[in-house]
Amino acid sequence: MITLRQIEAFRAIMISGSVTQAGNLLFVSQPAISRMLTDLERAIGFKLFTRANRVLKPTEEGLALYDEVDRAFIGLKQIEQAAASIRQYHRGNFRLITINSLASTIMADLIARFFEHYPEIAVSLEVRPSQRVFEWIVSQHCDMGLSMTPTDSASVITRRIATTRAVCVMPKSHPLTTKRVVGPADLAGLPFISFTRDAVFRRQVDDIFEQASVARDMKLESRTAEGIFGLVSAGLGLSIVGQLFSDDSLPANLTFRPFRPEIEEELLLIYSASKPLSRLSTKFIEVVEEYIGPNGRMRDRIGFRPTDQTSMRA
Repeated sequence: MITLRQIEAFRAIMISGSVTQAGNLLFVSQPAISRMLTDLERAIGFKLFTRANRVLKPTEEGLALYDEVDRAFIGLKQIEQAAASIRQYHRGNFRLITINSLASTIMADLIARFFEHYPEIAVSLEVRPSQRVFEWIVSQHCDMGLSMTPTDSASVITRRIATTRAVCVMPKSHPLTTKRVVGPADLAGLPFISFTRDAVFRRQVDDIFEQASVARDMKLESRTAEGIFGLVSAGLGLSIVGQLFSDDSLPANLTFRPFRPEIEEELLLIYSASKPLSRLSTKFIEVVEEYIGPNGRMRDRIGFRPTDQTSMRA
């Protein structure tokens, strides 16, 4: 049976031109090289070299075999280089998923930060409803997800990044800007812009107004916070939003007031419980921790309330 060590000895002889130099290349003795060559010739059934005046000359068969061996070693070198690239984060594919309202805000920030550290890594981002986020993580179509819908599923691990507090968004010219805090009664009968009916946050808001027996004028809705901001900026109504966003992404004519009773949502990092964290996933968690840390950009976002850092390491 042919061994890899025999092939290495044969290749070293072809490269160096002598058994002695081959031994130096492989850090073994000359007799060991000669023995491996003899064993290889016996295993393959033909001579690899002719010997004249203590000089080795490859046979035609030896030259043909060397061509194959060299191609194999070139392939092995490529594998070694690929492994080095992966080890040094110069190569890899990282798959993320999030909900629509976070895709262009928090997740965009995190991907930008990730690229600062690992610019050679290919990142793909899927945007799906909350339930699909969990399904894609469980099925391992994606490595990590960012959502705001909690789950008790044992198939995923969720790490709380932060909580958000709902605020009422309105034009700066609106009469309600005189109030420090806005409640359901303040919005009675006013044009109100809701999130779409399948949004968990929409149901939370609707429950509060129902419990307060307050009716709103509800003719407009949007799937994203950005869409709501545009409609409010156009003077078409007021709204309550809970997602995290920053001042620099908003129309200039908008302002906010705290909403009571308080509505809180958790920002969750999600990954599969059925497989160990990959090295890229671990690095992404480090980026998240940096982002929510004392000097992180997330603290500039309206409604941000940091979660105990220990939960990120649970």
